[in-house]
Amino acid sequence: MKTDYLRIIALIALSLLFISCKNETKKDTVPSENKNIPVLEGNKATDTETLKKTYEDLLKTGAIDANQFKEYMEKIQEMKNGNSTNKSDSNFRKNQLDKYTKKIREKNSIKTEAQLEAEAKTASLRKLLGTTDNSFIEENITRYSLWGNRDKRESLKQLETASKEEANKIIATYFEITPKELDLLRPLPSKQKIRTEIEARTIAKQPLPQTIEAYLNSGQASSKFKAMMTSRKNDMIIFSGDVIKASEKARKEFYKNNPGWYGEATTTGNTYRDSRNKFIYLPLGELSFADNIISHELGEPAGSNTQGALGIPDMDDIDFPDGDPRICNIGIKGQLTLEFTNNAIVDVNGPDLYVFEMGAIEPTNLEISKDGKHWINVGQIKGGTAMVDIKDFVKPNETYTYVRLTDLDTPSQLPGADVDAVAAIGGALRLNLDSAVLFDTGKFQLKESASSELNKLVTAIKEYHKGHIIVEGHTDNMGNPTSNKMLSENRAKEVSAFLKSKLSSTNYTFEVKGFGENQPIAPNDTPENKQRNRRVEILVVPIK
Repeated sequence: MKTDYLRIIALIALSLLFISCKNETKKDTVPSENKNIPVLEGNKATDTETLKKTYEDLLKTGAIDANQFKEYMEKIQEMKNGNSTNKSDSNFRKNQLDKYTKKIREKNSIKTEAQLEAEAKTASLRKLLGTTDNSFIEENITRYSLWGNRDKRESLKQLETASKEEANKIIATYFEITPKELDLLRPLPSKQKIRTEIEARTIAKQPLPQTIEAYLNSGQASSKFKAMMTSRKNDMIIFSGDVIKASEKARKEFYKNNPGWYGEATTTGNTYRDSRNKFIYLPLGELSFADNIISHELGEPAGSNTQGALGIPDMDDIDFPDGDPRICNIGIKGQLTLEFTNNAIVDVNGPDLYVFEMGAIEPTNLEISKDGKHWINVGQIKGGTAMVDIKDFVKPNETYTYVRLTDLDTPSQLPGADVDAVAAIGGALRLNLDSAVLFDTGKFQLKESASSELNKLVTAIKEYHKGHIIVEGHTDNMGNPTSNKMLSENRAKEVSAFLKSKLSSTNYTFEVKGFGENQPIAPNDTPENKQRNRRVEILVVPIK
């Protein structure tokens, strides 16, 4: 929110919060225990005067009209005189929050004629040149048009009326390169933020595409093309080197706090960069992220783009006033529940969860759960941090499957927190097998055909050179609960015995659990869902 208008909106929100504190000492935003939301205390006379001044400023800017101003002044006077009830005050504040969130969104959605004209020209240029969004050609046309000489700037104006063939000639002449060289540049992207350590190392090894490298080595390249590509190559080497250096620092910090984690030799780890240029090392790499939506209560004003919270962080632009399908907007007082299906949350030394949030980090409450029914409130994401430590709330080696995020009623240009991804920083590897693949109905002895599937698990586990392996047996709800629990435990013992025979006893420890029908992953209401619940789960938990 860079404009004076948006700063005024922020001031209004702050004023409303101060006024609310006099009449409300508790706000029911999170249906959970251990609620630790701080309550602000303000002076009513001072607060109402501040709010009055803010509305006067809004009236001057034209954001509200005279009738609205009069209505607000009457309401403020009621507050000042103590004539309004707590409920009416609360409704008034909620209405203001809704109105100003809407105003912010409307303000950001309005594009000037200059912006619309620039977008139209950009779209036309991309169509003429056959390039995509954020291409190297487009990036350098912008740069040259700003800093190039007058003749070059004038030549670009010809693009407005040029045919496709003419446009290619104009651009090739503009860069002083050949048509063939222009063709080589078309698929080349602009210099974008490098988001992961693996991406950085790939770029460091191959800063330019092989087709361009081969052409440069052919002896046919023009001097201008060589100069452009030399500059590009040097930039990519520098950019990737900076990311590698920061990634190595993050990884060393993690293993300093967690020596021996998975043996430290795992090749699955990766370091991710967030929108604030913070680097977070995740030993499980892509497996670290929440990958299933359980529910999304959209709030009011409503959130959007629910699927944007899943998987790896895939957006680095902070300014996206119109929203983006890659980013989940939780919504004001909205609630988002996520599941980790191929990993699990476990306590590590240091932060355990990281929320990749875009824009300002908005106050958001975070809870974890084993079963999606019983929740543990582990704190708030707010201010300058998106990390949460679960140490004070869990026992060693306990694993959790679900995360619930609840927006804490903060106005912004998009409603609620803007979540790109949620990661378990340490994480336990989760592997699942359908019981039908391993056992005959009602039996716990392994089928002869089961060994091929179990050997695949052994291969996956060996990627993590050290760990505590928990083998869990689960059934559907058919039959006797006591018998189901015994069957599930015996099946877990069989799988554990197989894994022990294939894995080094010095690197791995084992634990067996039988849950019977008590931890379903789907309702037992269809044959397909019952089949899903009949399973064996294997968790590989790092040894501290």
